[in-house]
Amino acid sequence: MLFSFVVNVATTNTATNKKVLTLPVAHGILTWASVMFPPGCHGLVHCVIRHREHQIFPSTELLDLRGDAFPIEWNDYYELYHEPYFLKAECWGVGCSYAHDVYIRVVILPRRALEPIPGLGTSFKKFFKMLGIGG
Repeated sequence: MLFSFVVNVATTNTATNKKVLTLPVAHGILTWASVMFPPGCHGLVHCVIRHREHQIFPSTELLDLRGDAFPIEWNDYYELYHEPYFLKAECWGVGCSYAHDVYIRVVILPRRALEPIPGLGTSFKKFFKMLGIGG
């Protein structure tokens, strides 16, 4: 499932007054993410994404994403199997004269969609159970 969000960062949203937006997502595995800073941001708009209070994008605390005109996209593997099923975007500007929108997109897939051959894992479990190995 593709989830898409827009975060409007006002000129008043600074490092000490961040725009925080809750991003409702589904139960599953986050496999792809994209953060787009449209033309005109000039690297002045910053963004971090958290799950609960843990910063997951970028994965290193005290770092943030920023850009201008090009999407920052990457493949990932982050399990969302425990509530809450939402991410939190924190965005702010530094010296911005205008409000800016930040576009965030993520793909969440069920685990079965990531199996090389659908049902293969279940088949192996049944096979080993039949042999008396494992439970």
